[in-house]
Amino acid sequence: MKNRKIWTKESYENYPVIVDANRELYCDQKILEEIKRQFDYAEKNKKRIFFMRYDIRLPVKLKAPCNNKLICDFQANFVKNLQRHGLKPQYLLVREQSREKHQHYHGVLFLDGHETQCIAKHIATGERLLDSAFDLPPKENGYGLIDDCTKSRNGEKQINGVMLRRDDPDYETKKADCFRRASYLAKINTKGNTPEGQRELFSSRIPKK
Repeated sequence: MKNRKIWTKESYENYPVIVDANRELYCDQKILEEIKRQFDYAEKNKKRIFFMRYDIRLPVKLKAPCNNKLICDFQANFVKNLQRHGLKPQYLLVREQSREKHQHYHGVLFLDGHETQCIAKHIATGERLLDSAFDLPPKENGYGLIDDCTKSRNGEKQINGVMLRRDDPDYETKKADCFRRASYLAKINTKGNTPEGQRELFSSRIPKK
């Protein structure tokens, strides 16, 4: 993104974000704004929100195109599948790329918590659709192109899939934690290598008031 606005504070609109001045880890303000828009719309239209993260990795051997078309087509199919199951999906997806590797993508989903409470089925569906997008033959458990974000970078287990219910006494605390997790998509490191003309941010369309 040209003219990137950098967010350096540890909170955004009263929600915590992943910012560390000591390590010079900052966020893209435009992406934080979109995360907030999606949270607000989900809160308005879903009595229960099931929040989950996922990452898309593209190994070099796949020879993935440098543009976003294949991933955009996959994401559209993924969302349509979720819609057919009554999950009322909203999403954010961001592209990142280091100098020595293919692009990769980080995503979040907001689903209808009355219809789902587990990430496993949705990750498996995403795997199947992405494998198909690459014309890969069917394989049990897929090819691991989608990371279910249940392990940290250090290999430690972490929770993915949080139910946000407004009648939960811990609702605001859980929502703040989910916002912080979503702010990972806004980190600016590894976002400077996207080719000219390629978008970094993709998200569900929110109807205008």
